[in-house]
This record gives sequence, structure tokens and C-alpha cells, in this order.
Amino acid sequence: MTTSIRRWQVLTTSAIVVLSTVSALLGLFRPGHYNDAPALLPTYFAQDLMMLAVGAPVLVLGLWFTMRGSLRGRIVWLGSLAYTTYMWASIGLQVTFNEFFLGYVALFSLSLFTFVGGVVTTDATEIHDKLSGHISERVYGVFLLVIALGLAFLWLSEIIPATLSGTPPLLVEEVGPQATISHFLDLSVVVPALVVSGIWLWQGRQWGYTLAGVSLVFGAVLAPTLTLATFLLFTEGEVTVSVLVAVFTILPAAIAATLAIKFVFAIPRERRSRVAEEVGEAA
Repeated sequence: MTTSIRRWQVLTTSAIVVLSTVSALLGLFRPGHYNDAPALLPTYFAQDLMMLAVGAPVLVLGLWFTMRGSLRGRIVWLGSLAYTTYMWASIGLQVTFNEFFLGYVALFSLSLFTFVGGVVTTDATEIHDKLSGHISERVYGVFLLVIALGLAFLWLSEIIPATLSGTPPLLVEEVGPQATISHFLDLSVVVPALVVSGIWLWQGRQWGYTLAGVSLVFGAVLAPTLTLATFLLFTEGEVTVSVLVAVFTILPAAIAATLAIKFVFAIPRERRSRVAEEVGEAA
């Protein structure tokens, strides 16, 4: 099949951009929007600022080029949708109830189903054929596996000792039960996804190329948020953030950003536009 984008995907992606912008503006400028522990507020503000500065613009860029038939744009679009799915799941579960609660529900649902719909309507064979011979499957595959193992080790080094001792992790004591939501999402979704992407790419499987690209773009878009949030937590001093945690949080994301750019530009540029054909297709 030929990779294309459906009209409903254009509409839902546009809705995600609009609602994400509204949510971020409310968080940054509406007094009392967040009713959470003061220690968490810097991370919320970092998420809102980076959603406005990076997340939403990159999603718009990916959508625009996907509508023009670009495989580069499609990888960016899917990676950005993976980012919004992750972020709105995290924010929706973490933030104490406020007037925008249903907005978080809508954002997560729209992001998740648009992402899944985008993946299943992607021609993995087309992307494989475009990238095969243009990238080092071993380098990218090993990187994804190392990041997966490093992330798992980072969180399990907190969770396992707390489990064995029967006491909550230090982060939970300082922040509250919301502190382990990122641990839960990363260990249950992100780490397995990175492992599968890395192994499949190393093996040269068709879907490995698509999933690896999506994972790298996801990490690249998430990198500014992780960097700013970690910096604020580290400098504010209300939450204990070790140098090791800071390095293992920021450095892999920064490397992912570099590799994502190289990965996307390794895809040969499309010479034709399929805007009318793609957007006009029925859902």
C-alpha cells in the first residue's frame, strides 16, 4: 500500500494542537490552575512551556509535511503523537483535579487513537525500502537498547530497594504518590517499546525502521521538557535530584535528538505531492 493520511487524522491532530495550546496557556497564565504540591509546579510549568515552544509546533510541522506525502514528515508526525500521548497520560494522571480535567481526557484519547491509527496506516515496507542501506541498523538499534536498559535501571534502582524494605521511595515522600507515574509509564510502555524497536531494527525487520524512527523523534521532542524540568528541580532544591539521575535523564534525550535528525534526513526526499489524494481519502 502507499502510506497516506486520512482526513479524520488531520482533524484530530489539529484538535490536539489547539487543546494542547489552550492547556499550556492556562497552566502558565491562569492563577491557581494547578493545586498540587509546590515541589511539582516547576515540572508542570516546564511541560507547559515546552508544549508551546516545541511539542505543538513540531506536531504541526509533521502534519503539514505528512499531508504533502513526505515520509520524513510522517515519522515526525508519529513521533510527535507518541510524545503527546505520553505527556497527556502523565499530566492527566498526575495533576490534581481542576476545571480542565475533561480537556486532559480528550487530549490523551485523541493522541492515543490518532497515533495508533497513524501507525496502522503506515506502509512499513515503503519506509524500510527508503532507509535500508542509508542508516546503520546496528548503531541505532544498540542505542535504543542501551537507552531502554538505562531507563529501566534508573527507575528500578529506586523501586526495588523501596519494595524490599517496605518503605516508599524518597521521591514519593517528598512529592506524594504522583511521583511514580513517570516510573509506571516508562517501565510499562516506553522501555518495552524501545527494546522492541531496537531489536527489530538490528534484525532489519520492516517495522523496526518505522518504530525506531518514531521512538527517536519521541525522545527528541521530549528532550527539552526533560532538560528544563530536571534543571528546575535540581536548582529549586525542593526535590532530591542526584547528579546521576540528572545526567541519565538529560544525556540520552540529547543524543536521541541528534540521532533523530540524522535518521529523518536519511530518508530520501519525496519528489511528488499527494495532498489532495491523501486528505481526500475516507476514514
